[in-house]
Amino acid sequence: MAWFMGDSFLNMVNELHKSEVGVFTSVNGEKTILDQLINDIKEFGSSVVNLREKSRKLSSLIIVSDEEFEPKEKIMAREILKESLLANIPILCINWGMYLFNSFFGGSDPVFIKDHHLHNGENSRHPVFISPGGKLSYTIGGSGWVTIPSEHKFGLSHKELSSELISTIYSEDRILHGIELPGKNWVVGVQWQAHKIDTNPKGFDNLLRYISEIPNI
Repeated sequence: MAWFMGDSFLNMVNELHKSEVGVFTSVNGEKTILDQLINDIKEFGSSVVNLREKSRKLSSLIIVSDEEFEPKEKIMAREILKESLLANIPILCINWGMYLFNSFFGGSDPVFIKDHHLHNGENSRHPVFISPGGKLSYTIGGSGWVTIPSEHKFGLSHKELSSELISTIYSEDRILHGIELPGKNWVVGVQWQAHKIDTNPKGFDNLLRYISEIPNI
C-alpha cells in the first residue's frame, strides 16, 4: 500500500531544514543593515537570527558593519566567529566585518588610505580583479576585472593581511577587497557592501544566496 506524506508533514520537514542565517552587526547596523538583510535573505527562502538579541544553532553566519565595531562589539563578534569556525558553518564577513575577520587570525587593523578618493570615485565605484580558483570567484561565478560599489577610507594591503589568510580580490593599487581562509570550509571576507545586492554587479548576489541556502542539520 502506498503511503503519501501530507502537507503538514512536508511543511514540518521544510521548517526543520530551513536555513537560519545568524547576523551580527553594530548598533547602528541594526537600524541601517539588518532590515535589508532580513528581506533579501527571506527572498532566498531563509530567515535571519539577530545575534545581538539571541543565539541558537545556525546554518551560516554573516558579520557586517559599515563602520568600526565598538570594543564590546568586537569581543562579542570574535566569540561568535570562534564558535562558528568550530561548527564548520559558512561565514561571510562584510566591510568592517572583513577587517575583524583578518584581525581574528592575527592580521593588523586596516590603515587609512591616503588617496582614498580613488576608492570613492564617480558613483562610488571602481575596478577590482577577482582571482580565479578561489571561493569568491567560484561563488560569484566569474573572474577578472569588474567594477564594484566602493566607498571607504580604510583598507587592507598584503602588509596587514594575516599570514593564515589569502587575498583573492584586489584593486590596482593592491588594496584588498576579498580575502579567504584556505581549506575546504567556506569562510570569506569582502570589503564592499555585499549586503546591498541591488547596487552590486551581476552574480554578486550569489554570496548572500549561497550562505542563505545552507540547510540546518
